[in-house]
Amino acid sequence: MTEMPNNILHLPEYQVLGCKSTDDDMHFQVDAPDPIACEECGVQGEFVRFGKRDVPYRDLPIHGKRVTLWVVRRRYNCRACKITFRPQLPEMVDGFRMTLRLHEYVEKESFNHPYTFVASQTGLDEKTVRDIFNARAEFLGRWHRFETPRILGIDELYLNKRYRCILTNIEERTLLDLLATRRQDVVTNYLMKLKDRQKVEIVSMDMWNPYRAAAKAVLPQARIVVDKFHVVRMANDALKKVRKGLRKELKPSQSRTLKGDRKILLKRAHEV
Repeated sequence: MTEMPNNILHLPEYQVLGCKSTDDDMHFQVDAPDPIACEECGVQGEFVRFGKRDVPYRDLPIHGKRVTLWVVRRRYNCRACKITFRPQLPEMVDGFRMTLRLHEYVEKESFNHPYTFVASQTGLDEKTVRDIFNARAEFLGRWHRFETPRILGIDELYLNKRYRCILTNIEERTLLDLLATRRQDVVTNYLMKLKDRQKVEIVSMDMWNPYRAAAKAVLPQARIVVDKFHVVRMANDALKKVRKGLRKELKPSQSRTLKGDRKILLKRAHEV
């Protein structure tokens, strides 16, 4: 391996012994620091090196290349307590064999990109990315404080070739939940489990009748309103249908004079 300056990795506690680069990967051999004291009894200066091996740890990509750190991990024998130990490595996550900064990067990126994309960027296995995401999501879930909204939004999202019900807190502009389907029984069951559901004063939704039926059954105290977006869309669709019907009755010369009429009809009054 080619000799490299120690600060190239910005891991000051490690000594870079060498580097080897290919088209897609960079490999660094690094020496781990000696421990200050025995991790078993805490005595300082009473241990000796007792074998070593190179262990691969993934790190953040450099110049678009995947990075592997081959850490020289040593065992030590303590003369005070007669225990052989392998010290914890600073800035490393042993459970995933990667640097702490890569672990934090994967935690963040796995919420924004597919697992396969993050895996290909970092050289990790897709399952490893998924495990890191699941652990982070579980941690955030334990600390999340759910409050039943005063204004509940019910809409749908077309995801993975099917419609799914999405529920939001409109006042706080936050997502409450994403259901596997938009069926009435599923939505009804979810609303039934809402804590303090009597706090809901307004339910905003589209014109999908199962949503309305579920809200009326479970949240009778709430006023049901139709989302402005859906009202405007249906009005525009109706206007489009009438416009096309009228144009069919016109002569070609008359029809030509109405070129661009669609854009005019979609404008606001002050824009005409």
